[in-house]
Amino acid sequence: MTDRRPSSFRRRLAVVAGLALAVTAAVAFSRVGLLDLPSVPGGVTLESSGLAHLDTLRQLDDYLRGRTPTLDPRVLAAAFPGEPPEDARLAAESFLRALETTRGSSAADGMAQLEHVLLRHSRSLVLGNAFRMIVFDLRRTHLADARAAGSLARSFPAHLDGQPIALLSRLAAEHPSREARLNLALAWVDEMLLFPALEIKAPASVEAVKILTGLLEQDPTYVPALVARGLNHLHRPARLVWPEAKATPPDAAARDIGTAVAIGRRLDLGSDRLQATLAVALGDAYVKAGRLGVARSWWQIAQNLCHDDDVQAAVGRRYAWHDEEALDELEAELDRARAHLERPMTDLAFMWNGS
Repeated sequence: MTDRRPSSFRRRLAVVAGLALAVTAAVAFSRVGLLDLPSVPGGVTLESSGLAHLDTLRQLDDYLRGRTPTLDPRVLAAAFPGEPPEDARLAAESFLRALETTRGSSAADGMAQLEHVLLRHSRSLVLGNAFRMIVFDLRRTHLADARAAGSLARSFPAHLDGQPIALLSRLAAEHPSREARLNLALAWVDEMLLFPALEIKAPASVEAVKILTGLLEQDPTYVPALVARGLNHLHRPARLVWPEAKATPPDAAARDIGTAVAIGRRLDLGSDRLQATLAVALGDAYVKAGRLGVARSWWQIAQNLCHDDDVQAAVGRRYAWHDEEALDELEAELDRARAHLERPMTDLAFMWNGS
């Protein structure tokens, strides 16, 4: 029997069916928090989450990286909380000159200038991040030069010896803001990236997690700390026992990164690229938790959110993993990511730039 109903009726039926499916998906999205997202802690705000003023943080970061020549006073007010505008302007200009000195005529003099500015402006997340990144570059270059000269020595010149941990430890002790403590935790991760041997990587990872856990005990909605601790758990080899008194559960990374994603959704923040980056990481975390179906769903979300080539390539590689090989493939993928030191994973610019 043939269908004698008009084609327009069939089209309307298809539209209604599509709408019904969309509504069903939306209801499921709202009720389950999108693929098993953790619940958002009560009282979360832009300020408590650390996601306030992302655009102004990006503008200050662009200024320090030489991408923009001037700063809007409104940027200074948001990027240097509680400081007079003139003090903030002088701090940004002084820090930029110090960075240029460090990269150019005298690394030792530049480091001393950076230390002076940073100790006076301890709450600036961008300054702390820029300090870590310049020290990372200097230490990486020194190690590369030593290898090229045939030396295996790990000694550094005096201005780099023990840095950035030495200065950031002092900063966190004298001015214990969450921004200073976050950068200190990430400095321990920087150490892991430069020295990936397990005897350095394991205790550095434990120290970073201890600092981040202390931060989150005081401020459980601080997204940068959630992401940092989640990525730390994600990048630990799954089949090694880490030197901590309490074993880390296999879903630790998924819980931290998932909570960060849930907070971002609640506050409706983050570029498409940032959301996609976190969706890929959350999918990876679910691989470690043994939930491959949920992992693939998150990768698909990332693929749909952002069409940049590197995001699409990262998702494409993951789609090729077979179930029984997924954990090993993930760890190989993460090893390659850690080896990409031109843009180390600890660079907080991905929070405000989405990259």
